[in-house]
Amino acid sequence: MKVGFVGLGNMGNPMATNILKSGHELAIHDVQRERGYGLEAAGATWADTPKALAGQAEIVMVSLPHMQAVEEVALGHEGVFAGLAVGSTYVDTSTNAPSFMRHIAQIGERRGLHVLDAPISGGVFGAQDATLTVFVGGNQSCLESVRPVLESIGENIFYMGPSGSGNVVKLINNLMMFVNFLGACEGISMGAKAGIDLQRFLEVIAPSMGQSKMFERAISLFLSCGEIGSTTDLAVKDMTLGVELGRELGVPLEVGPLVRDMICRFREEGDRGSVEFTDMIQDFLLRSGVEVSNMQ
Repeated sequence: MKVGFVGLGNMGNPMATNILKSGHELAIHDVQRERGYGLEAAGATWADTPKALAGQAEIVMVSLPHMQAVEEVALGHEGVFAGLAVGSTYVDTSTNAPSFMRHIAQIGERRGLHVLDAPISGGVFGAQDATLTVFVGGNQSCLESVRPVLESIGENIFYMGPSGSGNVVKLINNLMMFVNFLGACEGISMGAKAGIDLQRFLEVIAPSMGQSKMFERAISLFLSCGEIGSTTDLAVKDMTLGVELGRELGVPLEVGPLVRDMICRFREEGDRGSVEFTDMIQDFLLRSGVEVSNMQ
């Protein structure tokens, strides 16, 4: 298929790479020109604007950090919708408010376009390995028509329902993930403070009921001085959207708002919006009086 991809950041670049490796024709665009160099060398075509990119594609995928960027890329004067031919498909892998994606889908429908919200889970490692989980909202027959492209980035492609449904599941998933992560931060700090070797702690929790994918990934990366590839600003955005969704649904959230506030506090205390959100592990340890240099 002829695919366009906008947004070549930590997630977008490896996803676009895997689409290209799967044999699809690929046009690319990003606000930072240099992000496209490697993909161009591998055979992708650069487009100067999202509109120009859309003119070359049957399906356009985007991976963007926030809804303002999505609105500009999709609906702007030089945006994707201005360039896509009637009957083409727009697939948004970003994490957005469900109501926002329903709005985008309605505009697309009036222009004769198909719109799918298809947020992803699996992080940078999943994007690199093409093992992402994709939660899809929109028309199911449209999903089936673009499934070969989605299968080039993910192992698990799930249809969740009408427009916005993919983002409902993604926000719930992320809220649960960050709740697990803050619990892991506290558990790691308690274990370290008590003198438990953290590598051994990881090994014994893994087969136990306190285990979660987030715990295992976070502590493994901490011990290896690795990075998860996602910033504190994005964590705050996702948790804020998740809490807002809960309130829209009339669900009496208690843990979610607390976790959101804890992440916000971490960001604000040290102007840490651009740092990895997993740096919270080190912050917990330091505030617990644990010498971090001895842990890694």
